[in-house]
Amino acid sequence: MTVDAPPAPPAPPRIDVLGVPVARLTFEELLAQLDDALRRAGGRPEYYTYVNAYGAILAAREAPYRAAVAGADVVYADGIGVVWATRLLGGPCPERINVGPVELGRIVDLCAERGASVFLLGGAPGIADEVARRLVAERPGLQIAGVHHGYFAPEEEAAVVQRINDSGAALLILGLGPPKQEIWVNRHLAALQVHAAWCMGGLLDQVAGAVAYPPEWVRRNHVQWLYRLMTEPRRLWRRYLLGIPEFIGRVALQRLGLERQA
Repeated sequence: MTVDAPPAPPAPPRIDVLGVPVARLTFEELLAQLDDALRRAGGRPEYYTYVNAYGAILAAREAPYRAAVAGADVVYADGIGVVWATRLLGGPCPERINVGPVELGRIVDLCAERGASVFLLGGAPGIADEVARRLVAERPGLQIAGVHHGYFAPEEEAAVVQRINDSGAALLILGLGPPKQEIWVNRHLAALQVHAAWCMGGLLDQVAGAVAYPPEWVRRNHVQWLYRLMTEPRRLWRRYLLGIPEFIGRVALQRLGLERQA
């Protein structure tokens, strides 16, 4: 990979949403930031993650998760509710960034162009392997440095970090789900030798075909929450039917200067 690299770009402007520093940037700007990270040699890896209404509530309730998210270089607005909140709080995000299969394709295309290999971490055994197979089948120039499932014990974490480092991967894609993925990255960031680590939640399961991905009209109309509620009502009804009103109430209190975090 290229060793001569430009200096790190300035951090994007941020706005606090329930204790989460949400970056005000577009997907194209985020992709450019990743490009800069892939070109740089050495130093602390860049760390990207996302927040939606559920994540913002979780951060407001749980200090360890809030601290882990706050340690990211970029926390982008994954949910339309968070975009709405940034507008109410006076620092509007230019767009919602939802990383799906198409956006993942853009990310790994960039890695292929830069000769930067990718490590996939997450999902049940076999999920990351299937994602790697599908990605490489679509773009033979892509280098998958390694894969590992997300079902490892705490005492195995050091070995997982070593495996990632030994692979020589430039980009680590995590699909451990919040809050585990953010806490894990924040804990091991100093030891990781990748150029960037990007938390992507359940995307690996979707790309592998283990979980249905919402139709395009659902994404276009910003109703993924409703789609997920209809497909998994028993698991998600509390998150959405109780969580959305709580999110709106907490944001309103923050707007009035009355919100308090755990």
